[in-house]
Amino acid sequence: MPAPEVPALTFVSGTKPGETFPLGPDAESWVAGRSSDADLVLEDDTVSRKHARIYTSREALWVRDLGSRNGTRVNGRSVQHHRLRPGDRLTIGASLLRVDSVPLSKVLRDKAGPEETTAGRSMSGSIQDIPLADVLQWLATSRKTGTLRVRGRSLGELFLRQGSIYYARIHGSEGLPAQKALLRMMGWSEGTFELDSAAVDPPDGQEIHVSLEHILMEAARVQDELAHLAERNSIPDERVSLALPPKTAWRELEPDELDMVQGVAEDLSWTEILNRLDGDDVSLTRTAIKLKKAGVIDY
Repeated sequence: MPAPEVPALTFVSGTKPGETFPLGPDAESWVAGRSSDADLVLEDDTVSRKHARIYTSREALWVRDLGSRNGTRVNGRSVQHHRLRPGDRLTIGASLLRVDSVPLSKVLRDKAGPEETTAGRSMSGSIQDIPLADVLQWLATSRKTGTLRVRGRSLGELFLRQGSIYYARIHGSEGLPAQKALLRMMGWSEGTFELDSAAVDPPDGQEIHVSLEHILMEAARVQDELAHLAERNSIPDERVSLALPPKTAWRELEPDELDMVQGVAEDLSWTEILNRLDGDDVSLTRTAIKLKKAGVIDY
């Protein structure tokens, strides 16, 4: 028979990283806020005195915003009243919490004596558990400065100043424009991230000056359109080759198509072609699909 469990909020980052706040078994409602009278005290100026209420009702866990100044988010979306499920990510001020379940025996054991705190740990986690969009929204809310290192398909770095991204780069893709590198990383669905205090000066002309909202909208557009293209067509992976003999004469190609053919002729990988050519990943993928249908390249 499985051991009984109770829901809990685990601090991914914020005022108490690594700590767990059990939601039970002695109560059915908990107020989170800056006030010392709150059940979950968050000592953070971006948190209202009584910010949100987490409670159980109809055998489910819910959160209700209590008219807070900066709002309450679940999985990156602002909510007034929302049902919470295991794995959901709850943002209150500068604290990012994950909804978990913990053994009842551990809760009772913790009541008998507190464990050593892990508040000194830096922010880190898995992209599978917390997508980069949610991480960046938390960093913006808490106005963090430093470097977010992302280990996904390769090693990427996002540089932040007071919560705003001002530069991005991917190791091994030197020369890739900063905003293009940022959007590429936003598409990574697996890997890890960690935040430290390092900072760099961006190369001349490479500083990013767009809002987080624009970045998130553009990243979502790119990923949605790439997924839509993949549903209807074969799209390049890494190896791209010339179709010889070509079914369409090269002299009939447009300049941007010839640029891609040249990259293929130089035996570049698809990622290297995306990095070299102008245009976002969606427009370049469309060009590759067109060239494949024309019998000029193959993949």
